[in-house]
Amino acid sequence: MSRKWNFGIVLFVSILAIETVILGQEKTNQFSAYAACRDVAIATKGYGVWKHTGTTPLLFFSAIQFSDNANYLSCSAIGIGPFWMGIPTFETLRGCLRNAQGVSPCPEGYFGVSP
Repeated sequence: MSRKWNFGIVLFVSILAIETVILGQEKTNQFSAYAACRDVAIATKGYGVWKHTGTTPLLFFSAIQFSDNANYLSCSAIGIGPFWMGIPTFETLRGCLRNAQGVSPCPEGYFGVSP
């Protein structure tokens, strides 16, 4: 390989690594670790809207936490560059008692994610 190819490969890998670090921390609705975990949260039942409570980024891995004020959901996002996959890793399952009429004061459902 020529020096030109070597420089091109090093430049490409460097840009991809920097892009991975940035997209592992950013809170965008597409092409990021947050977006992958947001999809996991949208597909998870809760007692209210899931709210983002924190992100712990590493190079090719990010741990993202959500809460609906009753339950907690943790998600691991693994990816490189703009390609991320979210995997649910932990969820609390807090129960909700029914009142005397048999009605639950906190109905479970799909409420989405804010924002």
